[in-house]
Amino acid sequence: MTRRSIAVIAVFAAATGPAAAQSFNQFVGFGDSTIDSGYYRVLPSPGGSAAYNAFWPSAVAAGAGKPTTSPGLMSSEALAELFGLNGSPSDQGGRNYATSGAKNVTVNTLATGGFMAAVPTVTQINNYLAANNGRANGNALYVISSGGNDVSFALGQTGTGPFPANPNAYILTAASNLANAVAQLQAAGARYIVVPDLPFSFPMGGGTGNAATRAARLTYSQAQWSDLAAAGVSFIPADYNAVRVAIASNPALFGFQFIDTVNVACTQPAGVTSSWALLCSSNPAAPSTLVTPNAELTRLFADNEHLTTAGQQIVADYEYSLIVAPSEISYVAEAPVKTRTMIVNSIFDQILMSERQRGVGTFNSWISGDISSLSMSNNLSGFPSDPGTPGIVTAGLDYAFARNWLVGAAISVGTTTQSFDLGGDFRQNEYAASGFLAYAGGPLWFDLVGSYGGLRDSVNRVVPIGITTQSNTGSTTGSDASVAVELGYNFTTAAGRHYADPPVPLKSAPPADDAFYLTHGPVAGILLQRVRIDGFTETDPFAAIGGLTALSFDAQTRESAVTEIGYQANLVLGRWMPFAKLVWNHELAPLDRTVTASLTTIAAPSFSLPAVVLGRDWATGTIGIAAAVSRDVTAYATFTGQIGQGNVSDYGGEIGVNIALNGLADAANPRP
Repeated sequence: MTRRSIAVIAVFAAATGPAAAQSFNQFVGFGDSTIDSGYYRVLPSPGGSAAYNAFWPSAVAAGAGKPTTSPGLMSSEALAELFGLNGSPSDQGGRNYATSGAKNVTVNTLATGGFMAAVPTVTQINNYLAANNGRANGNALYVISSGGNDVSFALGQTGTGPFPANPNAYILTAASNLANAVAQLQAAGARYIVVPDLPFSFPMGGGTGNAATRAARLTYSQAQWSDLAAAGVSFIPADYNAVRVAIASNPALFGFQFIDTVNVACTQPAGVTSSWALLCSSNPAAPSTLVTPNAELTRLFADNEHLTTAGQQIVADYEYSLIVAPSEISYVAEAPVKTRTMIVNSIFDQILMSERQRGVGTFNSWISGDISSLSMSNNLSGFPSDPGTPGIVTAGLDYAFARNWLVGAAISVGTTTQSFDLGGDFRQNEYAASGFLAYAGGPLWFDLVGSYGGLRDSVNRVVPIGITTQSNTGSTTGSDASVAVELGYNFTTAAGRHYADPPVPLKSAPPADDAFYLTHGPVAGILLQRVRIDGFTETDPFAAIGGLTALSFDAQTRESAVTEIGYQANLVLGRWMPFAKLVWNHELAPLDRTVTASLTTIAAPSFSLPAVVLGRDWATGTIGIAAAVSRDVTAYATFTGQIGQGNVSDYGGEIGVNIALNGLADAANPRP
């Protein structure tokens, strides 16, 4: 154990503060048409070209108004729904402030395909803060997607002049200005912010300016993430470019027949040269409708720049996978906290068996097996849970080195396969060695167990992306160190006929003339533990499509200090001994740890998100029965379950056999 782990006892009061749990209660979006969920629908027109505005009323009446194949969802709406949230526009009951055509700072001036009503992204952020008294919702999920219109304007492709004399300088300034606004948003309380890059690996309309456009988009993306990191903003970088690379490498895998900006899903109305997805709906009455009945699923682009419903869903699924991945991987460090309790309780149970009528200098050997049902979950909508069935076998040997004293050692082998709700699982194997010391002299008793184990984990994290499921595999190792102490005071009631040698285990020796013994009393204890899981990098079997969803995870540490206080009793009935224990447990260690992940598809800042948070308080009950199979052999079985711990369901059974190797003590060296 490290000094930090042991010091937990000294900081009980400080360690019981509230955890900074990840908790999404609102979706907030800022940006342009990449996430606009229909801001213009309640406006007379978007302020575009005359032809565009002429089509607008009939388009909205037919259900259009979003830059996709309506009524399909935008990625912002689909992502919000995955967490049970509302992704509607800010002027229609939601908190998505994004407006098609928005630039970062300046208003997009009127031109073909331009939108006079577009609110700049920085202004959107300022408007949000102003409407909330300068405070940002700390439990909201923020998506900020902007910059494409600034790049186009810098290169003279959209808007009206004068265009920047130095396009690169303009692009860098646009990125910096947005980064400063996002830094203010974080300072106001925002904690969970997704910031995507601009796809830069594909032709942008062809022509001689194509290479310049791609380079400019890459410059903007790199500058934006770099500026955010320099400003101290904690954000989740989403690699939209990797999404496009993956789709382009294997369109059929994602269900697409066409992925170019020529064979698009929506018909192009006369006189409209760009962004006609805002006019598009599957309703035949819309000015722009689908070119085929299922075009929203078989074609990537709705128009010459915006994604179809299927494309939007892929983006949302990708963002979702980034957000929930740290929570999923945090289960790898949570499982040992529960499985170590199984090992410690097995040793405690065997100590109880070994303490029956022992003579000094005698040995007992024993073995026990434990299988449980363990389900851990995040109490938040949209976050995966993690059910599994841990199993552990523990074998040990103890020695009575003095009257009322035992010392011993044990080895344990355990395994569990914990399943992720989204698909896949992780398998964790543990090999642990334990040493223990026990005293049972009269009514006062105590047990002390120290354990250290090595962990081996094989992870298969499956990510649903559109119609595909992508498996991300990895392996890692770790360690699990713990110290447990349990103590109590026994009251013994005795009655009945005399038996020379009661054959059942007792914590304190009752009067020798009675066959009926009831031993009961209070019990208290603590289990200190430190779990460390080494960092690892996932491998995506779909490496041919760019390893889209594979991530790298830093090492994580889970420290635990679980107390117990309660009551236990055992009843001797000849060869039988039923026993029971009920305790209240409380976790003293902080629960605000995070898990850090990094993209593997592009160089980007790492991001950290909260681990799953399990409840601090719960009750644990154990019932069991032991039987003297022979003079030197005791067998027992128990059932243990816990109730009341938030986000955890844990129950299981244990069987064990305890054998006195030296036989009964002789008269010169009687067992107590």
